[in-house]
Amino acid sequence: MKVYIVSIGNELLEGSIIDTNSSYIAHRLFINGVNIDGILVCPDSKERLKKLLEDLTKTESCIITTGGLGPTFDDITTETVADFCRKELKLNRKMYFELIEKIKIKGIKPTISHLKQLYLPEDSVPIKNQYGTAPGFYIKFRESHIFSLPGVPSEMKPMFENHVIDKVKEIVNSQDLYRVDLKIIGVAESEANRFLETLKMDGIQVILNAMEGELAVRLRAKDKIALQSIERAFVERYGFKVYSTKDEKIEDVLAKLLDGLNFTISFRENITAGILAHLMIDKACFKESLVSNGEAEIDIFQGADIVAFPSNLTGNEFELKLKVEDELGSFKLRYLGNVNFMRKSVAKRTLGFIYEYLKEHYD
Repeated sequence: MKVYIVSIGNELLEGSIIDTNSSYIAHRLFINGVNIDGILVCPDSKERLKKLLEDLTKTESCIITTGGLGPTFDDITTETVADFCRKELKLNRKMYFELIEKIKIKGIKPTISHLKQLYLPEDSVPIKNQYGTAPGFYIKFRESHIFSLPGVPSEMKPMFENHVIDKVKEIVNSQDLYRVDLKIIGVAESEANRFLETLKMDGIQVILNAMEGELAVRLRAKDKIALQSIERAFVERYGFKVYSTKDEKIEDVLAKLLDGLNFTISFRENITAGILAHLMIDKACFKESLVSNGEAEIDIFQGADIVAFPSNLTGNEFELKLKVEDELGSFKLRYLGNVNFMRKSVAKRTLGFIYEYLKEHYD
């Protein structure tokens, strides 16, 4: 059984709207043991959508579409799916009365465009839209299954979670995957990949995501013990550079550690241009940050338990002056990531190093 996601809309192909629906659906299905075979974008064209459905249903498939269920002239999904499945469109009376009540509360009179949304393919199963007026629907055609959902994310997500995901899992006979999301600071993607090649990875799916200043190693497997073995191997190899096994953010993990130690933190920023303050602004442990082009001394701050000052950037190396209580140290660090994201990468690397330093010396 193949699984496809089809996002429908000219605005997606123009780039004026980012397709967040596909990534959301793909992620939710993946962590529930369903692998995606393709993500496609289709314009508001009956001919193009019909041809796409013909291609995708040549083998057994489960297709989830988003978009094109609204009341306007370019909302062609329902009509096209019905035509493809050789079904008539029929007014869903139950949905009709529910819509009348919904729009009556808002003081709106029903129009022909409202009613258009309630004509669904014959023999399809309606999917209730709690937050909008356009229902979705499910229909089986030959050996394939089609779920059509609205394109508005705030409407699509609850419909997918409440009415679609379990049905898809049942159709494709998915098996729950165990998951571990390792977050690592100060280790390059290439280095992590070389380490993975030394481990026994049978039956384990791996995704490496290099982000600004950090690396995510996402592991999925049906064998929980094998997964835990890989997790232990990373922790043994990289120590406190592995700051989370639960896909947390370094700023949140560091703040939790600082709160536990009853430490406050301040920053002196020039090469990070205020990003450290932005990452820590909502944390109780954060005291203050000074952003300027100057080279003021690190002890400009009084009262903070920790003061961090990343400076002297050369290539992708920088100096971190770190004052912890009365101890002052200077460390040469390398930030990882694209130069276009240098400021955030330096900020993330700084927070990661502070976390590692505190775990080694204080925790």
